[in-house]
Amino acid sequence: YVPPQVRKAQETLDDKKREELGRLKKMVNGLINRLSEPNLSSISGQMEDLYMTNSRKDMNETLTDILMNACVTAVAMPARLMMEHVLLVSILHHNVGIEVGAHFLEAVVKKFDELCNSDAEGKECENLLALIAHLYNFHVVHSLLIFDILKKLVSTFTEKEIELILFLLKNVGFSLRKDDALALKELITEAQRKANTAEKKLQDQTRV
Repeated sequence: YVPPQVRKAQETLDDKKREELGRLKKMVNGLINRLSEPNLSSISGQMEDLYMTNSRKDMNETLTDILMNACVTAVAMPARLMMEHVLLVSILHHNVGIEVGAHFLEAVVKKFDELCNSDAEGKECENLLALIAHLYNFHVVHSLLIFDILKKLVSTFTEKEIELILFLLKNVGFSLRKDDALALKELITEAQRKANTAEKKLQDQTRV
């Protein structure tokens, strides 16, 4: 049992919190909408100020939600726009704290895993992979994660996965070779083995 006055106080608190979060969302949204390469340092500076004056948890959740809504769409996102969004995360990750990148990465990977196992027809998976690729290029994540994703895709090796493997390698292949040439070689060998044992219909495709 919760006494009425305690319940009322709790509700007032909840309303106040909702209002605060709504205001925060508006401010973060406004900054993200204006984001472009020339004003990146000014926007990231304003974001850092918001991190200083609000709870980290609220900021991480708000920023991640807004970025996910902006970037994970059914149509392919323009590469430059995607890169600017992730660059902002990278700056905050290095200036504010690693939990910024960690929170965003966790949301991206969970969503990728969920969509990869579904029959989503749109470009959401590519957009999520592009986010992960940029996070790697901007030193927010390690090559280990990229190799894990590639291994997962190679182990399934259907048309959809082949598209995603090519997309990822096109974006980060050179960096992967620099970071861990041996792991990349093993991955390619495994992909070739899969291609050779694939059904004839798949083997004849140029992408394979």
